[in-house]
Amino acid sequence: MTLISKLGYKPTKKANLIAPLKVISSDISIVIPVNNNQKGIDLFLSIFFNTHGSKIYPREIIIVDNNSNKPITIHKKFQINGLEIILLKCSKIGPASARNLGLSCSKGDWILFTDSDCIPCESWITGYIDSMNGSIGYAGNVKAWGGDFLSKYYETQEILVPLKVIYNETNISPEYLITANALIWKPAIEKIGGFNEDINIAAGEDIDLGWRLLELGNLSYAFNSLVFHNFDDGILGFVRRFSRYGKGNKVISKIYNIDLSPQRFNPNRRSFINQLLSKLQYICLLWGYITH
Repeated sequence: MTLISKLGYKPTKKANLIAPLKVISSDISIVIPVNNNQKGIDLFLSIFFNTHGSKIYPREIIIVDNNSNKPITIHKKFQINGLEIILLKCSKIGPASARNLGLSCSKGDWILFTDSDCIPCESWITGYIDSMNGSIGYAGNVKAWGGDFLSKYYETQEILVPLKVIYNETNISPEYLITANALIWKPAIEKIGGFNEDINIAAGEDIDLGWRLLELGNLSYAFNSLVFHNFDDGILGFVRRFSRYGKGNKVISKIYNIDLSPQRFNPNRRSFINQLLSKLQYICLLWGYITH
């Protein structure tokens, strides 16, 4: 995922695909790339089965181990619930490659992407089902799992919610998708060739995907589809995350020949700590951008 600091690109429509208006949970395949996060996978599956009954099960859950130092495993307790959990191994570096592998093995007509540090809410799948309007991709909602000052900052800044394009009071659409929580119609993502595997960092690959999807059809929000994101990696994780996002901005800038250099900004919720964090965020974004 990449935080884009300013807009400047409008995809050119090449088609007007209309996706089905009716979707049931068994039409959906869940794809989760993971690298060195066994704890996250265990937490995800535990919460999923606590919040989702069999009537709302997806077609399958596909977990793609992307070069973890210690191979990811699926505990037996998660394999007795009547839902197929598939574990794949992807040796090519980057979440784009891992997601493409999951996509290629999926059986559902819709692909629901999330990450191993996300935790599903009971409205995760139903929120999408209730939002169908013919769009080929939907951006779900993401909130912070924790209540610490860093988690609160991430949430108030809507770090993992795509920027809004406001056409009028009733037509507000996402500028792109963020794969922490995104549902995409399989024929559409296959038509554009999936994720760009040349983007081999966890930054920019979903922005690029969203813009290419917008050439074929519409994207919509599904705010009632909620996952929580576990930002438990502290201030060092904060620095690494936004430095990586800065690199992702630079990658997208080069691909689309636009200027996405970070700009100074004020936090959405003013406080002394948020002012400090916004300055640190800008510095990290800028550092990643200029050094990539």
